[in-house]
Amino acid sequence: MSDADRDTLKRAAAEAAVELVQDGMVVGLGTGSTAAFAVEALSRRHREGLRFIGIPTSERTGAQAREAGIPLTSFAEHRQIDLTIDGADEVEHATLNLIKGLGGALLREKIVAAASRRLAIVVDGAKIVDRLGAHAPVPVEVVTFGLEATRAALEARGASVQLRQTPAGQPFVTDSGNRILDCRFGQIADPARLEERIGRIVGVVESGLFIGRAEHVFVADASGVQRLDSPRAHRGMPPVLVIMGVSGSGKTTVAKELAARLGWPFEEGDTLHPEANVAKMHAGIPLTDADRQPWLEAIAAWVDGQRSRKQPGIITCSALKRSYRQIVVGDRPEARLVYLRGSRDLIAERLSGRSGHFMPPSLLQSQIDTLEEPGPDEDALTADIGAPPGEVADDIIRQLRATAAVGQGARRP
Repeated sequence: MSDADRDTLKRAAAEAAVELVQDGMVVGLGTGSTAAFAVEALSRRHREGLRFIGIPTSERTGAQAREAGIPLTSFAEHRQIDLTIDGADEVEHATLNLIKGLGGALLREKIVAAASRRLAIVVDGAKIVDRLGAHAPVPVEVVTFGLEATRAALEARGASVQLRQTPAGQPFVTDSGNRILDCRFGQIADPARLEERIGRIVGVVESGLFIGRAEHVFVADASGVQRLDSPRAHRGMPPVLVIMGVSGSGKTTVAKELAARLGWPFEEGDTLHPEANVAKMHAGIPLTDADRQPWLEAIAAWVDGQRSRKQPGIITCSALKRSYRQIVVGDRPEARLVYLRGSRDLIAERLSGRSGHFMPPSLLQSQIDTLEEPGPDEDALTADIGAPPGEVADDIIRQLRATAAVGQGARRP
């Protein structure tokens, strides 16, 4: 594909994303070749009468916007941005996690993204990957002082590191006066953890890993413009997943895989059991409904905490009976059951190889006897546990994304 053809695709995706902008909005203006097409489209819509103000993510974008007649503002006047439109260097298809920063503005881009109610990304189809790191390095913005020590710390975490340079062979300097180290980690299995580990290195200002921030990605390819919606857009609000199933179905393992991929907070529901419950289970004594009541209420309180913060989350809970699920999920629209289903033989085999857990294999039959599988009215996502945990997590994410709010003006894949 020629550069001209690729630019045509980017322009088409930018035009689709700009349709999200409404009168009165504060709009974050991204940096890079794709974002430049969005600024062009916004300029046209402003001339046609749409009223909005912009906060640019770089000096370059600010200059383009001013020249195009787009009124600009700053965080001094507006702490919250309604919508940011930006590009990306890689987009992980299932999660919409991103690598950004090859344009050199990752710090300001992330500040703007963090202050935005919604982040819309515009890319051509070549930027969509199964795992981040497939093609692009992870840009890491660092302070100049101690750069060599910071580089060594990144290399100790498995990165192949290169100092970014200008075409003239000089170190590239960001708008904030910092340097950029381009780090290749290979394909990234746990992007949320990697983002956290990079952020803990002294001397690092910010990384180009944008985990769980994009709500929409507009992808242009030869078939047209497709809109991908984040799992966060579940029914139009951040979801709280309740991972349910009998002991041994892999709730914790799958939940950790989901947290690693999505970057969402995770809570092991079993840790919320009162000590008396734990002692009973250690002794091989099945819990009664009265025993479970305070535990279920504690899980519901965790779910409500995430809801009140308008944040997604993942929590494990066997939730074997419909009455238990009424306590944990009830009429909470953000809460979504994820049922891990498997054969008794497979679960028994897993339990027989597990040690140190307070739920002994002898209680499996009591769990199966208690289990009431979710009915159609409970609208649970169901996943077969026979596949490896990573594939189970991928399947759940695909199902979750299928429930995202369908946008207008672009075709969903």
